[in-house]
Amino acid sequence: MAADSTDLSVQVDHLGPHPLVRLSGDVDAESAPALTETLRAVLTTIGTKPLVLDLTEVEFMDSSGLGVLIGAHQQAAVQGGALILANPHPRVAKVLRITKLHKVFTVTETVEEALASEA
Repeated sequence: MAADSTDLSVQVDHLGPHPLVRLSGDVDAESAPALTETLRAVLTTIGTKPLVLDLTEVEFMDSSGLGVLIGAHQQAAVQGGALILANPHPRVAKVLRITKLHKVFTVTETVEEALASEA
């Protein structure tokens, strides 16, 4: 399953221990609706498994993008699962710190660490 917006590429991989969604590009008002749809679909199919979001190649995220992450986090929690943010780009990590969302989400320094997580 893949969704593309003008500036965002989304790849979903179910081959590892946890489903992995790799994002590349900007997560903003333009790309947020398609990303929301993709994350809802993935979360619906995985039940209580943690979902890993690879943010390595996301250099920009605005409030719409943060809203998508919060919505996915809430959906995962309701299902008994978790959303793990892996390797956020320094700019995105700064936004997470400024908004204090780094205390809400499980954030790992690497994708490998996220995939090994039991969150």
